[in-house]
Amino acid sequence: MSLPRSFLDHYDEPFGFVDFAAIGAMSIPARRRLASMAEVMAGRTEKLVPFVMGELGTTAALAARLLRTDPGRVGIVPNTSTGLFTVAFGLPRGSVVVPETEFPANLYPWTRAAEAGRIELRMVEVQAGRLTADLVADAVDTSTVAVAASYVDYHTGFRCDLASLREAAGDALLVIDAVQGQGALEFSMEHVDVAVAAGHKWLRAGGGVGVMAVSDRALERLSPTLVGWPGVEDPFDVQVPLPHPPLSDAGRFTMGSPPFTAVAALRGSLEALGEVPMEDVERAVIARSKSVEEEVLAAGAVVLCPPLSDSERSGIVTFRPSGESSADAYARLTEAGFFLTERGGYLRVAPHASTHPDAAAALGEILRTRGSFAT
Repeated sequence: MSLPRSFLDHYDEPFGFVDFAAIGAMSIPARRRLASMAEVMAGRTEKLVPFVMGELGTTAALAARLLRTDPGRVGIVPNTSTGLFTVAFGLPRGSVVVPETEFPANLYPWTRAAEAGRIELRMVEVQAGRLTADLVADAVDTSTVAVAASYVDYHTGFRCDLASLREAAGDALLVIDAVQGQGALEFSMEHVDVAVAAGHKWLRAGGGVGVMAVSDRALERLSPTLVGWPGVEDPFDVQVPLPHPPLSDAGRFTMGSPPFTAVAALRGSLEALGEVPMEDVERAVIARSKSVEEEVLAAGAVVLCPPLSDSERSGIVTFRPSGESSADAYARLTEAGFFLTERGGYLRVAPHASTHPDAAAALGEILRTRGSFAT
């Protein structure tokens, strides 16, 4: 099933742009709304405070629809790290279980909280790049207050089973770094207590903005330790002595003034994504990543953590090229107009739903036509 032309027209990244796991190409609606917000912020057309607050509310509602949750359970954050730090320093005392293979954004918050004596950090060894529920369950006990993991592994592209992680976490909060899945894959808060995702990757909204969604359990258990002035009742009432009571919804986790301008870009991207069912977007992303995998395998490459099923698959394909170094293959691909990531001897390709269907074949052809290419 192909996506409608009206949806695809929202995106204009170059043919060879397959680097959405790094910094995704901004959508056209995001750029337009960003430019429009910049004009508004010049103070010429709108009363700024009510306009900006309205933008925040609309954007949170759009994010809630994407996450399949209530708007009151969604807040706007500047980035993934801010949301995770808020959780790390708001947890009750106890242990937190974290895979050792997480991107640093999902390691530093727990490390700093442990250094501050607020939690006990338990790192879980992950075999073959697959985070499975049994690995988590072995590290969880009655002292565990949270399990933190990524929906999609940033390096291998492995997509974890949220339902099984929920079961393994037991009564602990399940905290998910969803930055490598939001905007590309279906996602629901059904099994999750906290989900945080910045907008600069698959959401295609540029930097400086993201979303944080919380469950009722998270609202009950997390102390608003790092709550700032916008996260309290009557924030503009400066006559009442501080601190004011925290808000009752996800707004209580706001540390400071929201990213006013960047919110406009996020709204634009979320509106575009909302034009088609998310399952159709995921279907297109999976089809693109499958094509990439097939092409690089045909070129003799070794795929890191190959998916055993579509449920494990994401938009990320990481591979070690055959017959040449990753640096040399990267140089040839970038010279040919491809945007991708080279790291640690591997190449990471991350196409989106709008990536041209022929891009994978073109990438594979470049890998196969190296002068002395051999397996």
